[in-house]
Amino acid sequence: MEDIVLTFPYTAFDLTEQVNVIPSLYGLLNALDMFPSEGSISTIVELRYENKVLRVLPAKERGAPPTPMKSETGKTIFMEIPHFPSVDLITPKDLQDILVQVGRSKRPNTLEEEVAKRLFNIRNVHAISREWVRSGALQGLIKDGNGTTLYNLYTVFGITPTTIDFDLGNANADIQKTCQQIWQSITTNLQGEVMRGIEAIVDSQFFQLLVTHAKVEKYYVNAEQALELVSIARRQRDGNMWGREFLLNRILFREYYGSAPTVLAGVPTTSPFWAAKTGTAYPAGTMNTFRTYDAPANDIRFVNTVGLEIYVSPEILDHGQGVELKSESNALAVCRRPEALVQLISSS
Repeated sequence: MEDIVLTFPYTAFDLTEQVNVIPSLYGLLNALDMFPSEGSISTIVELRYENKVLRVLPAKERGAPPTPMKSETGKTIFMEIPHFPSVDLITPKDLQDILVQVGRSKRPNTLEEEVAKRLFNIRNVHAISREWVRSGALQGLIKDGNGTTLYNLYTVFGITPTTIDFDLGNANADIQKTCQQIWQSITTNLQGEVMRGIEAIVDSQFFQLLVTHAKVEKYYVNAEQALELVSIARRQRDGNMWGREFLLNRILFREYYGSAPTVLAGVPTTSPFWAAKTGTAYPAGTMNTFRTYDAPANDIRFVNTVGLEIYVSPEILDHGQGVELKSESNALAVCRRPEALVQLISSS
């Protein structure tokens, strides 16, 4: 019998193109588009860190020398973009004797359908990793799925983090004053950046303590009744990580209840995106404070090209044992003004 040559109908370019057109539906930060994506042709990100000053220009006679722009002495920071590889395997048992429902009848599963299913799963796995890196950047501490610290942005930028304690277990805590402290800290440290307002992402325990606080509860009850009418739209918008929202003293508090599968000390577990009774306040609607940089794949076919969110390449195994799908993302989320962030806690 003549030997049959096994061929795979998709190239690395085909799979990479297909996986990147699948919409990412995971994560609140993704839904808020807080960290817009920017492709890089390098695996190194170069950041120029300087405090530009915006001020009102003086009026001058036409033809007079213009007012020079003032800029503080800055520094250049280089950051390597992390590499997140994964591998999946399609074997004969994934196709043999597997029937799929089509209308009222069933037929054998096809390789094309199995590839489409795997690409959808690959997209979700890398989307979770992307959300994890972004949440870390917002908190100033980027970690991987094993709990290893990749970057402490406060150390990288050489600044001290601002932490404010709401003391929510104290019925006499001055919540209004605390919110004002957040406003003062963020607006002072914008350094010429603009914003549309201040928002805070907090974990479920923090949110519950806040809205049941003696000085807050009555306002929340009234606000929640009004928000009930738009709750369905909110849930569809917030990347399947929707939580409660509450506008208090000009700060929009968003509840983030999600957790991600991680491996800590070699043990599979789930880790919350924000620890219990913590949160982060940040300027919303900025021009260039938040970014996600995507580097090219670790693949000679993609070197020096503009980075994409995800890459997938196939490899046919020996003896027809199946097809290996290697995927990778190379993403670095950065808050370029970490001094404008405020980390929130409740010590009581």
